[in-house]
Amino acid sequence: MKQWTIIISFIAMLSPPTAIFSAETPLKIINVAVPAVSLLQAPLFTALDAGAFKKYGMEVRYVVTGARTIQALVGGSVQFAQGVSSRTVPAAVLAGADTVLIANFSDKLLFTMHSAPEVKSLQDLRGKVVGVSGIGGSTDFATRLALREAGLIPEKDVAIRGVGGVPETVAALKAKVVQAGTLSPPSSFVAQKAGFKMLFDMSSLGVDYISSGLGVRKSAIASNRQEVKQFLMAMIEGAKILTSDEEFALRVLGKHTRITDREILKQSYSYLRPYFLKVPYPSARAIKDTLDILSKEIPRAKDADPGEFIDNSVVKEIEASGYIENIYGK
Repeated sequence: MKQWTIIISFIAMLSPPTAIFSAETPLKIINVAVPAVSLLQAPLFTALDAGAFKKYGMEVRYVVTGARTIQALVGGSVQFAQGVSSRTVPAAVLAGADTVLIANFSDKLLFTMHSAPEVKSLQDLRGKVVGVSGIGGSTDFATRLALREAGLIPEKDVAIRGVGGVPETVAALKAKVVQAGTLSPPSSFVAQKAGFKMLFDMSSLGVDYISSGLGVRKSAIASNRQEVKQFLMAMIEGAKILTSDEEFALRVLGKHTRITDREILKQSYSYLRPYFLKVPYPSARAIKDTLDILSKEIPRAKDADPGEFIDNSVVKEIEASGYIENIYGK
């Protein structure tokens, strides 16, 4: 995949003509970082293909940044980060970053660890290597949590290796560079079809986790609140189309993931669809759950206020306007 994606032409009939900027109006380029091309980023991809951003005069481009998604936002090379989490944002803020979560489209730990058939349990990973997208990212966080749950000490009992992305983790499994890997759909189903067994489902840990968060800099909310609001409105529209139009959603997912296997796409869609949120408030409980675990790495996280990492005001303003009720229908 090229680092920057080509902006996708939109389907005009999905939006009222009066809401779309005229062809003569120059569109403002908005850059968005995503950690991976996975279904957790599907609201963004759907909004792109449906032309939701162009209605607000935005030409949105995304770049895949792996575990460095939050760093791209902090550094200012992007205006938004989609797919940041209740691990990455607090860690950045506690280090002094001007970032905040304004929305979240899924609040569960939706990752699974897959392995070669001969690995029967997490305990069998002792002395072996687990692949993650990148050290410090969500797959790394989920992996360490799962290993500790099994009584294993990350980096002592089991090595963790950042391999660059979720599809790259599947490739590392096939090449036997790692003996297990933490994945999200659709790559998890790609691995399953290739013969790698699901070793552990992180959703079973019972931890609330912001896995599809939208992050911005606080300064952006202060200086350009309307743009932030309109970007989020387009994302909410994307999530609505994603969950209500399966055929359109499958075309979008196939295009962005470059997966042509319809069975894998349908399995991925069916797995994640129930977890997408209609009103995407970032959960304070998810932040609290994550901070409790993060405190083992960052002691300051133990006494941190979850509200320090969340700004619910933009979602609240959109909800109060009746926008969400209008696009979903009563």
